Amino acid sequence: MSDVVVGVDGSVRSQEALDWALVEAGSRGVPLTAVLAWEPSWTDGPRASEPADFSHLADLKQDQVLTLLDEARHRTGVDVVTHAEQVQGSAATALLARAEHAQMLVVGSRGLGRFGRLVLGSVSSAVVQGATQVPVTVVRSVGEGTSDDGTGASAADGPPRVVVGVDGSRTSVDALRHGLEVARRTGAVLEAVFCWQIVTLAPLPDSWGWTPPIDDYEKFAGEQLDRALEAAGVDLPDEQVRRSVVHAHPAKGLIEASEGADRLVVGNRGTGGFDRLLLGSVSRQAVEYATCPVTVVRRQADQPGSDQPGTD
Repeated sequence: MSDVVVGVDGSVRSQEALDWALVEAGSRGVPLTAVLAWEPSWTDGPRASEPADFSHLADLKQDQVLTLLDEARHRTGVDVVTHAEQVQGSAATALLARAEHAQMLVVGSRGLGRFGRLVLGSVSSAVVQGATQVPVTVVRSVGEGTSDDGTGASAADGPPRVVVGVDGSRTSVDALRHGLEVARRTGAVLEAVFCWQIVTLAPLPDSWGWTPPIDDYEKFAGEQLDRALEAAGVDLPDEQVRRSVVHAHPAKGLIEASEGADRLVVGNRGTGGFDRLLLGSVSRQAVEYATCPVTVVRRQADQPGSDQPGTD
């Protein structure tokens, strides 16, 4: 089904994810499916002489999802076709199965603050790690991200921004394409951010045996960014595109760029040394610490070598 799927459980964080997903579905012009996965506790079980029948709980859970959808429509003012589903079983497993053919899967995060020891909950973490096709958006809870002054306020005024992390890999080009679609649909500014360090760019072409000046590295990083923008087919007006070349660790640069943004888009993994993992270290840190909703985009085929630098 071509829809947006969101996981709900009645918590404040899932309500925020539901609101975000409802607005996203409305913007895309597709239905929204809210999924509540549940597992009976020992207090719900039958007596030893009775069969295990939890149909009454299933009915209650279905009513709960319908109520949550009604409340979200009231909060957001968005009225789209919605579907309510309850599933007995693991939340992560149910969401991944249901979203296999969706346009996007949305979950809420769980946090103890920006420097909390546990930022992602077990379900959101498993979903981000386990999704192999559908883009996954983790919606931050209000107050999880903070600006530099610690107030939680937006870091900058101005038009809505969609920040995309670029590193020259094909997956980051896919992330750019996703961000481009969002910018076209919402009128947001597309901000492409290329974070670089000498160790990630070295050696520069024709630089064996000597160390080029820092300006040469920055120029090369800018060229890599331009190549990615061209490969992604970015054709927005100049005023709707921002190009940022940042001398910083990728995770740090993207987290800082996310302040005040409407969403951050990253590929599931890039040019780092962890190509066999479903989620690279930079993507994981962005999901855990960015101050806005984060969308993780994957290539349609996660195969060895599919994320090497280059263009499609």
